[in-house]
Amino acid sequence: MSLITILRPAAPHDCEHIYNAHRYSVQYTCTRSYNNRVLEAWSRLLSPEGYLDTMGNADKALWVVEYRGHIQGFFQLDFKEAQLDALYVHPFVHNHGLGTALLQRAEGLAAAEGLSFIKLYASLNSVAFYKLNGYESLGAAVLPLNRQVTVECELMRKYL
Repeated sequence: MSLITILRPAAPHDCEHIYNAHRYSVQYTCTRSYNNRVLEAWSRLLSPEGYLDTMGNADKALWVVEYRGHIQGFFQLDFKEAQLDALYVHPFVHNHGLGTALLQRAEGLAAAEGLSFIKLYASLNSVAFYKLNGYESLGAAVLPLNRQVTVECELMRKYL
């Protein structure tokens, strides 16, 4: 990770950039693990305005990572559920430590809130990343994207 990397809480003016990182990550990174039907249904759930509710909720945190002057990833953490709801990094900047930096910040925030663990539903392409960062698999899971399409994932947990 570079000295020109900044981790910070998201602000409303970041929504379009968060959306772009999220959308590109789903479209390009997840294509290794999911078919077009799943990717299209997943992408339709995303919108720039969709992040505003999290920013206005005291039980949640939404942070971004700026790398070389641009928002390249984010995480969304739900303190009440002890759940990492999302962690995405733009596929063009993978393997620069941004995902690990985001994950460590999320874990630090969770610990500061008194949580003893974090759970998450990992997309199949991200399971190895979470295992490398100390998460254990609790088994396969299936989440609905809409009434017709589901996404296979893995329920994971890490004690803090």
